[in-house]
Amino acid sequence: MFPIQFSSCYLPPLNGADGQARAIVSTLLYYDLFAYPLRADELVRFAHRVDASPRLTRRDIAPASDWWSSSDGYWFLPGRNDLVGLRAERQRVSTTKLAHARRWARSLQWVPGVRFIGITGSLSMHSVTPEDDIDLLIVAARGRLWLTRALVLTALWAMRVKRADDGQPEHPNQACANILMSEDDLALPDHNLFIAHEICQMLPLLGPQTFQRFLEANDWVRDFLPQWEPLASTWEDRRGLRLVQRAAETALRPAGDALEQEAMRRQLTRIQGKHARGHNPDVKLTPTQLRFHPRDISHTIVGQFEARWNALNAVPVELKVQSHSRELELARI
Repeated sequence: MFPIQFSSCYLPPLNGADGQARAIVSTLLYYDLFAYPLRADELVRFAHRVDASPRLTRRDIAPASDWWSSSDGYWFLPGRNDLVGLRAERQRVSTTKLAHARRWARSLQWVPGVRFIGITGSLSMHSVTPEDDIDLLIVAARGRLWLTRALVLTALWAMRVKRADDGQPEHPNQACANILMSEDDLALPDHNLFIAHEICQMLPLLGPQTFQRFLEANDWVRDFLPQWEPLASTWEDRRGLRLVQRAAETALRPAGDALEQEAMRRQLTRIQGKHARGHNPDVKLTPTQLRFHPRDISHTIVGQFEARWNALNAVPVELKVQSHSRELELARI
Protein backbone atom coordinates (compact mmCIF):
# COMPACT_ATOMS: atom_id res chain seq x y z
CA MET A 1 0.00 0.00 0.00
CA PHE A 2 1.36 3.42 -0.86
CA PRO A 3 1.92 5.56 2.25
CA ILE A 4 -0.38 8.54 2.71
CA GLN A 5 1.31 11.47 4.43
CA PHE A 6 -0.32 12.69 7.64
CA SER A 7 -1.48 16.28 7.23
CA SER A 8 -4.23 18.68 8.29
CA CYS A 9 -6.51 21.04 6.47
CA TYR A 10 -8.58 23.80 8.00
CA LEU A 11 -12.03 24.46 6.60
CA PRO A 12 -14.42 27.26 7.57
CA PRO A 13 -17.99 26.31 8.49
CA LEU A 14 -20.45 25.91 5.65
CA ASN A 15 -22.94 28.36 7.12
CA GLY A 16 -24.13 30.54 4.28
CA ALA A 17 -22.65 28.40 1.49
CA ASP A 18 -24.96 27.86 -1.48
CA GLY A 19 -26.33 24.47 -2.49
CA GLN A 20 -23.77 23.77 -5.21
CA ALA A 21 -20.84 24.57 -2.91
CA ARG A 22 -22.27 22.30 -0.22
CA ALA A 23 -22.68 19.45 -2.73
CA ILE A 24 -19.07 19.86 -3.87
CA VAL A 25 -17.72 19.88 -0.32
CA SER A 26 -19.81 16.88 0.70
CA THR A 27 -18.55 14.85 -2.26
CA LEU A 28 -14.91 15.84 -1.74
CA LEU A 29 -15.15 15.06 1.98
CA TYR A 30 -16.34 11.56 1.15
CA TYR A 31 -13.67 10.77 -1.43
CA ASP A 32 -10.94 12.25 0.76
CA LEU A 33 -11.55 9.30 3.09
CA PHE A 34 -10.05 7.20 0.30
CA ALA A 35 -7.28 9.65 -0.65
CA TYR A 36 -8.97 10.10 -4.05
CA PRO A 37 -9.16 13.45 -5.86
CA LEU A 38 -11.91 13.93 -8.45
CA ARG A 39 -12.09 15.29 -11.98
CA ALA A 40 -14.82 17.84 -12.67
CA ASP A 41 -16.94 15.29 -14.54
CA GLU A 42 -16.64 12.90 -11.59
CA LEU A 43 -17.65 15.64 -9.17
CA VAL A 44 -20.78 16.20 -11.24
CA ARG A 45 -21.54 12.50 -11.71
CA PHE A 46 -21.07 11.50 -8.06
CA ALA A 47 -22.38 14.72 -6.51
CA HIS A 48 -24.15 14.12 -3.22
CA ARG A 49 -27.70 15.22 -2.62
CA VAL A 50 -27.60 18.10 -0.13
CA ASP A 51 -31.09 19.16 0.91
CA ALA A 52 -32.90 20.53 -2.16
CA SER A 53 -29.80 21.99 -3.81
CA PRO A 54 -29.96 22.72 -7.57
CA ARG A 55 -28.29 20.34 -9.99
CA LEU A 56 -24.51 20.71 -9.99
CA THR A 57 -22.85 21.42 -13.34
CA ARG A 58 -19.24 21.91 -14.36
CA ARG A 59 -19.86 25.64 -14.56
CA ASP A 60 -20.59 25.61 -10.83
CA ILE A 61 -17.18 24.15 -9.96
CA ALA A 62 -14.71 26.98 -9.34
CA PRO A 63 -10.98 26.16 -9.46
CA ALA A 64 -10.63 27.02 -5.78
CA SER A 65 -12.55 28.27 -2.76
CA ASP A 66 -12.23 28.32 1.01
CA TRP A 67 -13.28 24.64 0.97
CA TRP A 68 -11.41 23.13 -1.95
CA SER A 69 -8.47 23.45 -4.33
CA SER A 70 -7.65 22.06 -7.76
CA SER A 71 -4.58 21.12 -9.76
CA ASP A 72 -3.96 19.37 -13.08
CA GLY A 73 -7.67 18.86 -13.61
CA TYR A 74 -8.41 17.36 -10.17
CA TRP A 75 -10.33 18.76 -7.19
CA PHE A 76 -9.56 18.00 -3.53
CA LEU A 77 -9.65 19.50 -0.05
CA PRO A 78 -7.14 22.31 0.60
CA GLY A 79 -3.63 21.06 1.24
CA ARG A 80 -4.22 17.67 -0.37
CA ASN A 81 -2.29 18.31 -3.59
CA ASP A 82 -0.29 15.13 -2.99
CA LEU A 83 -3.36 13.07 -3.88
CA VAL A 84 -3.02 13.95 -7.57
CA GLY A 85 0.28 12.10 -7.87
CA LEU A 86 -1.04 9.23 -5.76
CA ARG A 87 -4.03 8.81 -8.06
CA ALA A 88 -1.76 8.76 -11.13
CA GLU A 89 0.39 6.03 -9.61
CA ARG A 90 -2.62 3.93 -8.68
CA GLN A 91 -4.03 4.43 -12.16
CA ARG A 92 -0.88 2.84 -13.61
CA VAL A 93 -1.16 -0.14 -11.28
CA SER A 94 -4.86 -0.50 -12.06
CA THR A 95 -4.28 -0.81 -15.81
CA THR A 96 -2.55 -4.16 -15.39
CA LYS A 97 -5.07 -5.49 -12.89
CA LEU A 98 -7.98 -4.46 -15.09
CA ALA A 99 -6.51 -6.44 -17.98
CA HIS A 100 -6.38 -9.50 -15.71
CA ALA A 101 -10.01 -9.04 -14.67
CA ARG A 102 -11.22 -8.71 -18.25
CA ARG A 103 -9.38 -11.87 -19.24
CA TRP A 104 -10.91 -13.77 -16.32
CA ALA A 105 -14.39 -12.56 -17.26
CA ARG A 106 -13.98 -13.82 -20.82
CA SER A 107 -12.90 -17.20 -19.44
CA LEU A 108 -15.76 -17.43 -16.95
CA GLN A 109 -18.64 -16.69 -19.30
CA TRP A 110 -18.86 -20.31 -20.38
CA VAL A 111 -19.36 -21.43 -16.75
CA PRO A 112 -22.93 -22.68 -16.27
CA GLY A 113 -25.08 -20.23 -14.31
CA VAL A 114 -22.99 -17.08 -14.77
CA ARG A 115 -25.23 -14.23 -15.89
CA PHE A 116 -23.18 -11.18 -14.92
CA ILE A 117 -19.71 -10.25 -13.66
CA GLY A 118 -18.73 -6.82 -12.42
CA ILE A 119 -15.67 -5.36 -10.71
CA THR A 120 -16.23 -3.70 -7.35
CA GLY A 121 -13.84 -2.16 -4.89
CA SER A 122 -10.74 -0.11 -5.60
CA LEU A 123 -10.22 -1.38 -9.11
CA SER A 124 -13.62 -0.12 -10.23
CA MET A 125 -12.24 3.41 -9.71
CA HIS A 126 -8.74 2.56 -11.02
CA SER A 127 -7.30 3.15 -7.56
CA VAL A 128 -5.52 -0.02 -6.46
CA THR A 129 -2.14 -0.73 -4.91
CA PRO A 130 0.11 -3.57 -6.13
CA GLU A 131 -0.88 -5.73 -3.14
CA ASP A 132 -4.63 -5.54 -3.75
CA ASP A 133 -6.77 -8.43 -4.88
CA ILE A 134 -9.61 -7.95 -7.39
CA ASP A 135 -13.20 -8.00 -6.08
CA LEU A 136 -15.92 -9.48 -8.27
CA LEU A 137 -19.71 -9.37 -8.03
CA ILE A 138 -21.32 -12.30 -9.82
CA VAL A 139 -24.98 -12.83 -10.67
CA ALA A 140 -26.09 -16.45 -11.00
CA ALA A 141 -29.01 -18.04 -12.80
CA ARG A 142 -32.17 -18.48 -10.78
CA GLY A 143 -32.01 -21.52 -8.53
CA ARG A 144 -28.31 -22.09 -9.21
CA LEU A 145 -26.60 -19.77 -6.72
CA TRP A 146 -24.51 -22.35 -4.87
CA LEU A 147 -23.72 -24.48 -7.89
CA THR A 148 -22.61 -21.43 -9.85
CA ARG A 149 -20.38 -20.35 -6.96
CA ALA A 150 -18.80 -23.80 -6.80
CA LEU A 151 -18.13 -23.85 -10.54
CA VAL A 152 -16.76 -20.28 -10.59
CA LEU A 153 -14.39 -20.94 -7.69
CA THR A 154 -13.25 -24.15 -9.33
CA ALA A 155 -12.56 -22.31 -12.59
CA LEU A 156 -10.63 -19.56 -10.77
CA TRP A 157 -8.65 -22.21 -8.92
CA ALA A 158 -7.85 -23.96 -12.22
CA MET A 159 -6.64 -20.61 -13.62
CA ARG A 160 -4.49 -20.20 -10.48
CA VAL A 161 -6.05 -16.84 -9.66
CA LYS A 162 -8.48 -17.75 -6.85
CA ARG A 163 -7.75 -15.77 -3.71
CA ALA A 164 -6.59 -18.11 -0.96
CA ASP A 165 -8.92 -18.17 2.04
CA ASP A 166 -6.01 -18.01 4.48
CA GLY A 167 -6.74 -14.87 6.46
CA GLN A 168 -3.75 -13.04 5.02
CA PRO A 169 -4.22 -9.33 4.18
CA GLU A 170 -2.44 -9.32 0.82
CA HIS A 171 -3.35 -11.34 -2.28
CA PRO A 172 -1.99 -9.41 -5.28
CA ASN A 173 -3.70 -10.10 -8.62
CA GLN A 174 -5.99 -12.74 -7.14
CA ALA A 175 -9.74 -12.90 -7.77
CA CYS A 176 -12.11 -12.52 -4.81
CA ALA A 177 -15.68 -13.42 -5.78
CA ASN A 178 -17.10 -11.95 -2.59
CA ILE A 179 -20.66 -11.13 -3.70
CA LEU A 180 -22.93 -13.59 -5.47
CA MET A 181 -26.58 -12.87 -6.21
CA SER A 182 -29.39 -14.77 -7.84
CA GLU A 183 -30.84 -13.11 -10.93
CA ASP A 184 -34.28 -13.15 -9.28
CA ASP A 185 -33.10 -11.03 -6.32
CA LEU A 186 -30.84 -8.20 -7.47
CA ALA A 187 -31.73 -5.62 -4.81
CA LEU A 188 -29.04 -5.08 -2.20
CA PRO A 189 -30.72 -4.75 1.21
CA ASP A 190 -28.34 -2.24 2.83
CA HIS A 191 -29.15 1.32 1.79
CA ASN A 192 -26.51 3.86 2.76
CA LEU A 193 -24.08 6.29 1.15
CA PHE A 194 -21.22 3.79 1.02
CA ILE A 195 -23.25 1.08 -0.71
CA ALA A 196 -24.70 3.65 -3.13
CA HIS A 197 -21.18 4.66 -4.15
CA GLU A 198 -20.10 1.03 -4.50
CA ILE A 199 -23.02 0.26 -6.81
CA CYS A 200 -22.51 3.35 -8.95
CA GLN A 201 -18.75 2.84 -9.15
CA MET A 202 -19.02 -0.81 -10.21
CA LEU A 203 -17.36 -1.64 -13.52
CA PRO A 204 -19.49 -4.19 -15.44
CA LEU A 205 -17.76 -6.80 -17.62
CA LEU A 206 -20.35 -9.42 -18.62
CA GLY A 207 -24.12 -9.48 -19.05
CA PRO A 208 -25.47 -6.08 -20.11
CA GLN A 209 -29.13 -7.08 -19.79
CA THR A 210 -28.61 -8.41 -16.27
CA PHE A 211 -26.69 -5.26 -15.36
CA GLN A 212 -29.60 -3.12 -16.47
CA ARG A 213 -31.96 -5.13 -14.26
CA PHE A 214 -29.51 -4.78 -11.38
CA LEU A 215 -29.54 -0.99 -11.73
CA GLU A 216 -33.33 -0.94 -11.88
CA ALA A 217 -33.53 -3.07 -8.73
CA ASN A 218 -31.24 -0.64 -6.91
CA ASP A 219 -32.62 2.66 -8.13
CA TRP A 220 -32.65 3.80 -4.48
CA VAL A 221 -29.04 4.92 -5.05
CA ARG A 222 -30.43 8.15 -6.51
CA ASP A 223 -31.61 9.12 -3.04
CA PHE A 224 -27.90 9.58 -2.30
CA LEU A 225 -26.40 10.25 -5.76
CA PRO A 226 -29.17 11.91 -7.76
CA GLN A 227 -26.95 12.96 -10.69
CA TRP A 228 -25.32 9.61 -11.33
CA GLU A 229 -25.72 8.00 -14.73
CA PRO A 230 -23.96 4.84 -15.99
CA LEU A 231 -21.15 5.29 -18.48
CA ALA A 232 -20.76 3.36 -21.72
CA SER A 233 -19.17 -0.01 -20.93
CA THR A 234 -16.78 -2.29 -22.79
CA TRP A 235 -18.42 -5.70 -22.52
CA GLU A 236 -16.47 -8.96 -22.68
CA ASP A 237 -19.41 -11.11 -23.81
CA ARG A 238 -18.60 -13.49 -26.66
CA ARG A 239 -21.47 -15.20 -28.46
CA GLY A 240 -19.58 -18.44 -29.02
CA LEU A 241 -18.72 -18.86 -25.35
CA ARG A 242 -22.29 -18.11 -24.34
CA LEU A 243 -23.46 -20.89 -26.67
CA VAL A 244 -21.03 -23.26 -24.95
CA GLN A 245 -22.46 -22.15 -21.60
CA ARG A 246 -26.04 -22.79 -22.67
CA ALA A 247 -25.12 -26.25 -23.97
CA ALA A 248 -23.47 -27.08 -20.62
CA GLU A 249 -26.53 -25.84 -18.73
CA THR A 250 -28.77 -28.02 -20.87
CA ALA A 251 -26.59 -31.05 -20.13
CA LEU A 252 -26.71 -30.35 -16.39
CA ARG A 253 -30.45 -29.66 -16.25
CA PRO A 254 -31.66 -33.19 -15.36
CA ALA A 255 -29.43 -33.25 -12.27
CA GLY A 256 -29.41 -29.50 -11.67
CA ASP A 257 -31.59 -29.34 -8.57
CA ALA A 258 -29.75 -32.20 -6.89
CA LEU A 259 -26.37 -30.65 -7.70
CA GLU A 260 -27.53 -27.29 -6.32
CA GLN A 261 -28.60 -28.87 -3.04
CA GLU A 262 -25.36 -30.80 -2.70
CA ALA A 263 -23.27 -27.73 -3.52
CA MET A 264 -25.19 -25.75 -0.90
CA ARG A 265 -24.78 -28.47 1.73
CA ARG A 266 -21.02 -28.80 1.21
CA GLN A 267 -20.34 -25.07 1.14
CA LEU A 268 -22.53 -24.28 4.16
CA THR A 269 -20.75 -26.97 6.17
CA ARG A 270 -17.40 -25.42 5.31
CA ILE A 271 -18.58 -21.85 5.96
CA GLN A 272 -20.17 -22.75 9.29
CA GLY A 273 -17.01 -24.52 10.37
CA LYS A 274 -14.92 -21.44 9.63
CA HIS A 275 -17.47 -19.22 11.29
CA ALA A 276 -17.26 -21.30 14.46
CA ARG A 277 -13.51 -20.64 14.49
CA GLY A 278 -14.11 -16.88 14.26
CA HIS A 279 -13.15 -16.64 10.60
CA ASN A 280 -14.86 -14.02 8.42
CA PRO A 281 -17.60 -12.97 10.87
CA ASP A 282 -19.23 -10.58 8.38
CA VAL A 283 -20.49 -13.30 6.03
CA LYS A 284 -24.12 -12.60 5.09
CA LEU A 285 -26.09 -15.45 3.56
CA THR A 286 -29.66 -15.59 2.30
CA PRO A 287 -31.32 -18.06 -0.10
CA THR A 288 -30.63 -15.64 -2.96
CA GLN A 289 -27.53 -13.63 -1.93
CA LEU A 290 -24.07 -14.55 -0.64
CA ARG A 291 -21.86 -11.75 0.63
CA PHE A 292 -18.40 -12.59 1.92
CA HIS A 293 -16.42 -9.75 3.49
CA PRO A 294 -13.45 -10.01 5.81
CA ARG A 295 -14.79 -6.80 7.36
CA ASP A 296 -17.97 -4.87 6.73
CA ILE A 297 -16.68 -1.30 6.68
CA SER A 298 -19.77 0.43 5.32
CA HIS A 299 -20.90 1.69 8.72
CA THR A 300 -17.35 2.81 9.57
CA ILE A 301 -17.07 4.85 6.39
CA VAL A 302 -20.53 6.37 6.74
CA GLY A 303 -19.82 7.22 10.36
CA GLN A 304 -16.53 8.92 9.55
CA PHE A 305 -18.09 10.88 6.73
CA GLU A 306 -21.06 12.01 8.81
CA ALA A 307 -18.77 13.11 11.65
CA ARG A 308 -16.83 15.33 9.23
CA TRP A 309 -19.94 16.69 7.57
CA ASN A 310 -21.77 17.43 10.82
CA ALA A 311 -18.74 19.16 12.29
CA LEU A 312 -18.33 21.30 9.19
CA ASN A 313 -21.95 22.38 9.40
CA ALA A 314 -21.67 23.31 13.06
CA VAL A 315 -18.50 25.21 13.96
CA PRO A 316 -15.07 25.87 12.43
CA VAL A 317 -13.34 22.53 12.36
CA GLU A 318 -9.87 21.13 11.82
CA LEU A 319 -10.29 18.09 9.62
CA LYS A 320 -7.57 15.58 10.25
CA VAL A 321 -6.60 13.72 7.07
CA GLN A 322 -5.51 10.37 8.34
CA SER A 323 -3.61 7.47 6.86
CA HIS A 324 -6.21 4.75 6.26
CA SER A 325 -5.52 1.05 6.19
CA ARG A 326 -6.46 -1.25 3.33
CA GLU A 327 -9.94 -1.73 4.79
CA LEU A 328 -10.72 1.89 3.86
CA GLU A 329 -9.74 1.37 0.21
CA LEU A 330 -12.49 1.95 -2.37
CA ALA A 331 -14.80 -0.81 -2.92
CA ARG A 332 -15.11 -3.14 -0.07
CA ILE A 333 -18.88 -3.47 -0.70
